[in-house]
Amino acid sequence: MDDLKLITGKLWFSYVEALLTSLVVGFAESYFAAFSLHVGCTPLQSGLLVSVPLIFAALLQFVIQTKVKKVGLSYFVKRALFIQSLALLGLACLSLAEVPMPFYYLMFYFSIYWLGHFSIQPAWNRWISDIIPADQGQSYFSLRTRLSQVGIIAGLLGGGAMLHMNALNIPEEYLFFGLFMSCFTLKVLVIQLFKKHPAYNTPLFLDLKHFKSLFSQNLGFFKRYATFNMSIFISAPFVSAYLLSIRNVGYLSFMAIMTCMFAGKVLSTYVLKHSQRQIDPHQLLIWGGMLAAPLPMLWPVCTTVTSMAILQFFSGVGWAGWEMGLSLYFFSRIKGEKKIEVVSLYNYVGVITQVIGTVLGAVMFSHLLKSNFDTLFVVSGIVRFIAVLGMRKPRLVA
Repeated sequence: MDDLKLITGKLWFSYVEALLTSLVVGFAESYFAAFSLHVGCTPLQSGLLVSVPLIFAALLQFVIQTKVKKVGLSYFVKRALFIQSLALLGLACLSLAEVPMPFYYLMFYFSIYWLGHFSIQPAWNRWISDIIPADQGQSYFSLRTRLSQVGIIAGLLGGGAMLHMNALNIPEEYLFFGLFMSCFTLKVLVIQLFKKHPAYNTPLFLDLKHFKSLFSQNLGFFKRYATFNMSIFISAPFVSAYLLSIRNVGYLSFMAIMTCMFAGKVLSTYVLKHSQRQIDPHQLLIWGGMLAAPLPMLWPVCTTVTSMAILQFFSGVGWAGWEMGLSLYFFSRIKGEKKIEVVSLYNYVGVITQVIGTVLGAVMFSHLLKSNFDTLFVVSGIVRFIAVLGMRKPRLVA
């Protein structure tokens, strides 16, 4: 415990950074779908915008990462954060402009935003692996994760309260402008916090030979993960648009429903942090996934805001176990010198299958299910549960 206090004291800026970053997630990312609907996109387009921009961001980041040989991690992360801040500034300006075919403008700005996100992840994982002792991983990640979840909840509450001001006849375009400008300011503060991190000059270079070797060694794991991840996104990107445009919930109700999901995550991470035993990361992610996977099947019978909120709460409990298990899994099983390749590989497989799942869900919705979201959620829940069972083996080879 003393070691953790020492680590916490040294990395206070890391925890503040996690809190501010998560505020942006709750304040901006959580309302991307609402903003898409506001500027004139259809519910289907709104769902596609949740995932499709990721493929452009991931491809560009892959090209950059295989070419960068002399740029250190610290410098790279700060530049990636700057790119994200510019995307948020662009969204703020777009909120005040009337443009034809807004779908394509949003595709551009969301792609730039996610480019920064993907650039940061492998660099941060490589950095933190050299600072946190392996036996402190569960405590560190549970604390950081819980802070992040608190920040997301605060952002959700703040964003929902701000957008609800449309009830006072304040134009929504001004409200979205204020939301995205606030997030732009937060990202600038995060850049300043990253300047307090220890200088880390190891280049963020992706060794393609090593990359391919690790993929071959872990082909079984990634095939099963790809199947499960694809099944998740058959319906996941369409939930926000479903609530806002099909169920016609207001911004405050939407905020409450989404907040309950993160409240479930906070409860899970709190329990995990105070657990008296080290939980096997693989078992943690499996049990979390098995709880969360089939829950979309219940959307058709959740007809009140209260029932929707309860559903999201239990979803949050399950996904917290899944996410915590994955974080610990990579932290404990992957050696530091392999983290950049493995985390990047995980991200690329995740993005590709997320986009495939989203497009598959859109095709099913439009051509097979007669534009019925309820049926889409039932099908997705069944497929998810079958897919998560396949994640029980094999494991990553480090």
